[in-house]
Amino acid sequence: MNSHNLPFLISVNPEGFQSFPNMHHVQRHLSDLQDYFYDKSAVSSMLMKSDPLIYEYWEMEYAGTGNGLSFGMTCIQPGRIGNEYFLTKGHFHADGVGDEMHMILEGKGLVLLSDREGNSMCMEMLPAKICYYPGHLAHRTINTGIKPLVFVGIWQPNIVHDYETIKRSGFPKVVLASRSGPELINNPRFSLMN
Repeated sequence: MNSHNLPFLISVNPEGFQSFPNMHHVQRHLSDLQDYFYDKSAVSSMLMKSDPLIYEYWEMEYAGTGNGLSFGMTCIQPGRIGNEYFLTKGHFHADGVGDEMHMILEGKGLVLLSDREGNSMCMEMLPAKICYYPGHLAHRTINTGIKPLVFVGIWQPNIVHDYETIKRSGFPKVVLASRSGPELINNPRFSLMN
């Protein structure tokens, strides 16, 4: 696990992860995600005004010998591009193995899941809940609330994340804001994930 000795103790909040030595930190702005949002004109319009932070994550890949776990924390900001809520890129695990789970700490949202044939489902993310994903399902998290959506992820070490398939094909569904709340609709830009 990089240069950390085991065991260790870390505070389970963004500040704790940010201050933990050698934690890998990535920020994703709209310019990094413009190919992942449904409404391309809304993306262009927003980018002409600003390049907001959509989400950031901190992660620690286990690099030791024997069994271990990799872990990280993601914080998705509240907001929308057009009617689409802020979201993560989403990814497959390239070899289809290596399950993952997310423990939601604060905020509320949804996770979209899809197999490579386009079969999809959606799960609600709420504090004190755990979402568990089999390794063969792509997953994308979406903040549908008015506060940051913060969750801890735990996964098998050395999983290869496949972002390109999602970038190319999209997810079968998109989540849009409506007067009655988040609405799941078919994505007309979706193409089979092969």
